[in-house]
Amino acid sequence: MTRTMRALSVALALLALSALPVSAQTSPLAGRLADLVREAGLGDGVGVSVVDVASGREIYESRGATVRNPASNMKLVTAAAALLELGPDFQMLTGVYGRVENGRVTDLVVRGQGDPTLQTSDLVELAEGLADRGVRAVDRIWVDASYFDDELLPPAFDQQPDEAASFRAAVGGFVAEQSSFVLRVMPGATVGSAAIVRLAGEGYFQVDNEMTTTEAGAPRVIASQRNAGDGRMVLTLRGTVPAGILGVGYRRRVENPVLHAGYMMGDALERVGIGGRHAVSVGAGPSGMPMLTSRYSPPLAEILPRVGKWSDNFVAEMLLKVLGAEQARPGTSARGAEVLQAVLARAGVPVGAATIVNGSGLFDGNLIAPSHLTKLLRYMYQQPGVRAEYVAQLAVGGSDGTLSRRLRDLPAPRIVRAKTGTLNDAIALSGYVLGPTPQDVRAFSVICNGIRGRQGAARSLADAIVTAIAQDLWPEPS
Repeated sequence: MTRTMRALSVALALLALSALPVSAQTSPLAGRLADLVREAGLGDGVGVSVVDVASGREIYESRGATVRNPASNMKLVTAAAALLELGPDFQMLTGVYGRVENGRVTDLVVRGQGDPTLQTSDLVELAEGLADRGVRAVDRIWVDASYFDDELLPPAFDQQPDEAASFRAAVGGFVAEQSSFVLRVMPGATVGSAAIVRLAGEGYFQVDNEMTTTEAGAPRVIASQRNAGDGRMVLTLRGTVPAGILGVGYRRRVENPVLHAGYMMGDALERVGIGGRHAVSVGAGPSGMPMLTSRYSPPLAEILPRVGKWSDNFVAEMLLKVLGAEQARPGTSARGAEVLQAVLARAGVPVGAATIVNGSGLFDGNLIAPSHLTKLLRYMYQQPGVRAEYVAQLAVGGSDGTLSRRLRDLPAPRIVRAKTGTLNDAIALSGYVLGPTPQDVRAFSVICNGIRGRQGAARSLADAIVTAIAQDLWPEPS
C-alpha cells in the first residue's frame, strides 16, 4: 500500500469514527454506563437510551431500540399528549340540569365530562348549589356519562379480574372518589353483636354482613365483591372486629363507578336537606333542560402531578378517554391511544413502532422502546408552551412523589425529574437530569423486563445510571 493510500485509509477511518454515536466511542460516561449495565447482570432484558436534549446527540445506548413493557413509564406519553392536545388550562365540566317546579325536580340530570378529581365534598357543593336555587326535593337522578363510551374497565385491566384494590379502578364520564369506596367496619354495641358497616353511596351496595364483635384481638375482615344483576354491587363480609376500637377502613375499587356516583349524589342531596325518592338511573335523561349548577375541575396542569409524581392509574386512564372524547364523542380508550401515537410521531417515533393499549401502563400490552421515550422527552423539553408543566409534573429525585426515597445522593439537589415504573416483571425509570446551565440537560430511559424476583437489582441499576449521568454533568471541583 502506498503512503498516499495509507493516509487516505486513516482519514476515512477517522471520519467513520467521528460519525459513530458517543456510546460507540470511548467517552468516559458511555464507558461507565456500559460497565454498570454489564455488572448488573440482568441480561438482554435491559434497554437504555441517553441523549443530549439540546443537540439530540446519542450519549449512550444499549438495546435502546427494542420495545419493552414500560410499566408506568407509559404515563409519560399520556401526560405529554394531554398537555399538547388539551392544554395546561383545560378543565372538565360537571353540570347538573333540571326544571324546578314548586321546589321539586322530577328528573335531575348530572352530566359529566370525565373529571377525575370529583370527591364527596364536590358533590355536596353541587347539592348546595341546587338548594340555593330553591330545590327542596328530587325524584330521579339521571347519570349522564355519555362523554365516554360504556366500557368501564380500561384495556388490559381484565388481566387480574379478582383484584379489588383501588389501583385497578374503573373509569366513566361521571364518577367520584376515583371510582373507589371506603369500607368502614366498626364494632357493634355489645360483644357478639353484628359489626356496623358504613358505606358512601349505600344504596349502590347489597351487603351480606356476617361480621361479629369480639371482646379482643385484631380486626379480621374478609370481603368479596361482585356485580349484581341490576348493576349494583354485592358485598359479602365475614370476620370479626374487637370491641373498644374506633373501627377500620379499607379502600376498594367500585365495580360500576357511574351508578355508584349516582347514589353518592343522592347522599349529597340528603346531606343538604333535599328530600324526594332519589331513584338512580344511568342514561341521558330528558333533554333540553336548563343548567342549575356546575363545577369545573382544576386546570390540567394541577391534575397532572397525580400522574407523574404519584403514578395514579385512574387519572391516567380518565385522561386517555378525555383525549379520545375531545376528538369525537363518545371518548374511547382506543381513540385516546391514537392521539398518543400521533404525539409520538411528532416526536420522531413512527406510528405503530410502539404498541399502546392503555394510558397508565398497568399490566401487559403496552410496548415502547427506551429510545422512543428519550425522543419524546427531548421533544417535550423543546416545547416552550408546555415545557414547565411537563417537567413539573414529574417526581423530583430524593424529594417527592415516587422518588422521595430514591436518588438522594446526587451532586446537586433536585436535578432529577423522572417517572418510575413498577410491575412484577418490569422496572422502568425515564426522565431528565438537569445540568448547571439550561443547555446542559440529558434525557434518559431505562426499561428492564424479564426481571421477576430481581426488581431490586433493576431499580438499583436505573438509579446508578441516573447518578452517573448527574456526576458527569456536575463534576467535582478539581
